[in-house]
Amino acid sequence: MLALRSAPPVFGVAEAERIARDVYGLAVSLWPLSGERDCNFHIRTADARNYVLKIVDGAADPATTDCQVRVLRHLAEQDPSLPVPRIFATQLGADLGQTEQDGRTYATCLMGYLPGRLLAETKPSPPLLRNIGETLARVDRALRGFFHPALAQRIAWDVRRLPELMEFAPYIEPGGVRQAVEEVVLELKERLPAIRGLPAQAIHGDCHPANLLIDASGSTVCGVLDFGDMIHAPAVLEPAVAMSELLTDALVQPDDLGAVLDGYARLHTLAAADVDVLYDLVAGRHAATIVLHAWRRRHDAKGAGLLDRAAANAAASLARLRTIGRASLTRDWHAAAGTGVSALVEVDVSRRHRLLGAGAELFYDKPLHLVRGDGVWLYDAEGRAYLDVYNNVPHVGHCHPAVVRAIQRQTAILATHTRYLHENILEYAEALTSRCPSHLDACIFVNSGSEANDVAWRMAQFVTGHQGALVMAHAYHGITDAVAALTPASGTVDPRVATLTPPPAALRADDSMGEGDLGAVTEDADLAIYTLAARGFAPAAFFIDSALTSSGIHDPPPAWASTVAARVRAAGALIVADEVQYGLGRSGSHFWGFERRGLSRPGLSPDIVTLGKPVANGYPMGVVIANRTLIEAFQAKFGFFSTFGGNPVAAAAGLAVLNVLDREQLMANAQATGDYLRRQLNAAADRHPCLGRVRGAGLLLGLEIHGPDVHAAKKRTKKIVNALASRARVLIGAEGPLANILKLRPPLPFLREHADLLVRAIDAAATAIDARASS
Repeated sequence: MLALRSAPPVFGVAEAERIARDVYGLAVSLWPLSGERDCNFHIRTADARNYVLKIVDGAADPATTDCQVRVLRHLAEQDPSLPVPRIFATQLGADLGQTEQDGRTYATCLMGYLPGRLLAETKPSPPLLRNIGETLARVDRALRGFFHPALAQRIAWDVRRLPELMEFAPYIEPGGVRQAVEEVVLELKERLPAIRGLPAQAIHGDCHPANLLIDASGSTVCGVLDFGDMIHAPAVLEPAVAMSELLTDALVQPDDLGAVLDGYARLHTLAAADVDVLYDLVAGRHAATIVLHAWRRRHDAKGAGLLDRAAANAAASLARLRTIGRASLTRDWHAAAGTGVSALVEVDVSRRHRLLGAGAELFYDKPLHLVRGDGVWLYDAEGRAYLDVYNNVPHVGHCHPAVVRAIQRQTAILATHTRYLHENILEYAEALTSRCPSHLDACIFVNSGSEANDVAWRMAQFVTGHQGALVMAHAYHGITDAVAALTPASGTVDPRVATLTPPPAALRADDSMGEGDLGAVTEDADLAIYTLAARGFAPAAFFIDSALTSSGIHDPPPAWASTVAARVRAAGALIVADEVQYGLGRSGSHFWGFERRGLSRPGLSPDIVTLGKPVANGYPMGVVIANRTLIEAFQAKFGFFSTFGGNPVAAAAGLAVLNVLDREQLMANAQATGDYLRRQLNAAADRHPCLGRVRGAGLLLGLEIHGPDVHAAKKRTKKIVNALASRARVLIGAEGPLANILKLRPPLPFLREHADLLVRAIDAAATAIDARASS
């Protein structure tokens, strides 16, 4: 495939002078020019005429060389004012000449020399970028009627062939860049049918900054060079290549690219379907640069050197494009091309009320119509990007390609239940239990965290023979009838349930607790147990959300939880760790939240662990982990079975989540980014009277909002949440018994750059509140 080679023929100045004299009848002075696959010389005659002598790569297909000559003849006929080279014949009147070296024959070509400086050597202004687009459009308009069999040549730079290069993906370093390239290729493959269906024609296909010349004013293209990579392809690939290469040469920022598209669309009409795939073509060209560089590093060190800078820039630019997101860029490019945004479906809120009930909850004063997710970003129907700092369901990021692939692959093979044998569910159960204390060695699979807590509650009552429950004040454990009783946050009051007081908000995980503090914790637990006894109940279980989220997002030292656990265990209760919020590494310090709470020691470790939401990154699944003896006794008594629980697709998704957590080191990222975000939030709190204490750890943090009174604090919290959504396009929530805590719980790929966006948005909202308070 062309472009995996990079070494041009080697001819010296003396040999080039001989060719100019013998083949073209020219007495000249000459200087070498660069060339990826051909040997080129700038030649000047005694009467000051300037030409380019090209000695063609000996491995080149003669049909491709013939195509280059014919296309330049065609362009001269169709648009004589186009700034492209003109062909000059040999002394015998032929378009191509011949020369020999070491018994091998090479084709030669003489073309007019185009003066100007390379675009690669300048910083293009918006007018120049538009002119680049216009020039490319003029070339493509002139090429509309041109055809040659060589236009079907296989060129590695053609992004439609990028999947063919992925056998070389293991050569790419570092691993993060390799993963980004793999994800680009996955997305490109999905859109290749649409790309192949676009209007196609002959295009230049390689208008990078070293193939474009700029005049002395710096505002106009005065030369389009090197038609050796011409192909028959969708016309939109022409501006896509230029846009991508401008980024690869670090000449522009993504926001600047619309000017190229604007110029192109003025003279060559594009359709919405063309612009819809532009992101894939631009990112695909970046990926091709990275793959080809990786191949050359193994097989062609000299050729790799020519791409070192481009590959590094392509990797950085690809990361930038993915951060901005397809939707945002595509929206801007639609505007630049005049194609408008693809038709949107407006959601009628009254229709929603009619079909779902007016009480169906919606976030934010102005509800969002979200249509797509990617990593830590969500996108609305108009293509606007929102930073997601709230949803823990997409634990490893929205639509993570590895999880999506796992679900797609298994859905296409088998989706049934656990009454048949299947390897997936066994592998997943082993993977989960291997991360737990040794006594937690078996699983029951259901469809949600609520169901998992429901099963845990039934198991606890069955094992202990008790009917009472202990939970934290304002706790949340689910929506089934049984666990609604364990959810005082919903306003439910049940005589079988007693609540414990949350730890002080100021208490941190690394704080020490004195005897007096621990005595107060003991008294509170004993009071809850006594309250149950006074109502005629003994505790069957103590349920604890290990992040103490609904109670206000607390992060007490291990001594606090150990003291509570010891008291409830002494009263005969099982300990159920609800890990829906904090499990799978969200704390950053531990894989399980109960470990951070100090409940991993013998005698204090949970009897049951429950999981939901994030375990399959959005695919419905819940898990109950317990001792095999306990589970088998429960099964024998009740014959428990869940139709969809533990189906092979859910298990495949769960396994993919665990693999991504390990491969991308997301628990370590949760700690590093969480620590950084905490420091930035503390700094913001120092700047604003309305901001208070930062709570929590890892990537589950809370920020207290202050006000003159409880009502004002709650109102301010709501204002900030809504302001961030509508103005900054940052999504957070509110939490706590007084609803005065900003709840910050993003997907785990959340990075420092995202934390900075969040803190800037909070800063702006707090500034507005402080200004109103002082006026």
